[in-house]
Amino acid sequence: MRGLRSGVLVSRSPAGLRRSSRSAALVTVAAAFDVEAFRREFPALLGKVAGKSLVYLDSACTALKPRCVADRLHAFYLNWGGCGGKRSTHLLSQQVEAWFQEARAEVAGYINAEKPGEIVFTGGTTDAVNLVASGFRFAPEKNEVVVTDLEHNSIVLPFKQAEAQGRVRLRFCPVTERGPDLSALEKIVSKKTALVAMARSSNVLGGSFPVHPVAKLARAHGAKLLLDDAQFLSSHREDVQASNADFVAFSAHKLGGPFGVGVLYGKEHLLNGLGHYRVGGGTVKDYSVGNGQDEVEPVYLDAPMRFEAGVQNFAGAAAFGDSLRFLKRQDPVALRGHIRELVGYAVRRLREVAEIAVLGAEETLREGSLVSFYPTQASFSAKDFNLFLNHELKDRFIAVRIGDHCAHLLHKRLKLDGTIRLSFFAYNTKSEIDLFMDALERYIHEACR
Repeated sequence: MRGLRSGVLVSRSPAGLRRSSRSAALVTVAAAFDVEAFRREFPALLGKVAGKSLVYLDSACTALKPRCVADRLHAFYLNWGGCGGKRSTHLLSQQVEAWFQEARAEVAGYINAEKPGEIVFTGGTTDAVNLVASGFRFAPEKNEVVVTDLEHNSIVLPFKQAEAQGRVRLRFCPVTERGPDLSALEKIVSKKTALVAMARSSNVLGGSFPVHPVAKLARAHGAKLLLDDAQFLSSHREDVQASNADFVAFSAHKLGGPFGVGVLYGKEHLLNGLGHYRVGGGTVKDYSVGNGQDEVEPVYLDAPMRFEAGVQNFAGAAAFGDSLRFLKRQDPVALRGHIRELVGYAVRRLREVAEIAVLGAEETLREGSLVSFYPTQASFSAKDFNLFLNHELKDRFIAVRIGDHCAHLLHKRLKLDGTIRLSFFAYNTKSEIDLFMDALERYIHEACR
């Protein structure tokens, strides 16, 4: 992994603290973001957990849910609960189907898809990637899939499974502290490449990565581009037409939506060219029956319905639409600027601690929503520190994530047993970072000296 262990630590030079005029403008705008009003929409932040206040710094795992999402789910199951998908035609089902399609249109608008029919509802990002890995039509002379070393297991494993089935050859691009190594990628992508699959933002290294050079490189070799936006969308808005991605996968729960709902965006002709991942009720419009008893062939619907087999998570999709409407009411520049400042502040505070090392460069990290670090002293136990955050603080507990973060390959490349990750959403504050730093310094004082 080129330059990652040698250049992975955030620079301690004063240059790392200088702000460009663009950054200064973002700071000015971010000051207008009303974080307290935003926080009031999240009931989990207003109550107690085991009698303690919650400091939630684990939004990269899942975001907390706004009140509108809980209200929708509650009302749906209490008052409606009918079956959508055009199965029944009574009033309950008509309303549920209307909400389901409204949610599809809401997602399409949120990422600037050309039409709602380019949105397939799935069980999550993992499910969406599996749909592509299972359904993409590879050819013997064009069967390579290129991923990077920083990918989540949800990108690596579906294509590793396809490789085990003899359908593809999987190639791995190294990364630097700034993301995928584009010079290495240029040497790996070739006429044999069918698909490039990569995260737009790492759930370990943070940051966000330029997609246009990758899209251009893929196009030059006749390859398609699949983006994993699960981490990216928590602090950025996606424009699928501007990015020119062929497929984009993401989950509702990282945007304040319910669990068990995800999205696969795909250009319409590409979706209809995918083979089936799951089949069953709701995917077929008729059967062709021949003269013989066994001459039976299903006639499948077009995308997206051909991929939405069985009864769907109608309540979850409707609530996801509500979470997106809630986010759309926020100023995207102010929200992005607020998260950017949180990350920058966390990086500056963390790099003052001698007993830890921070992954990534500050200017790159500030373009994401998280920061990861690892202990540099043997007496610092990440597992013990996690227990400390959960049980040893008198009036609060602090939620962070420790371990491999479902990115085992990256940690192998880094020769790290795991990392500690702070991840932010727009409801977080600098004072919460200060509380974490107080706890970190107390743990180091008590356990490491």
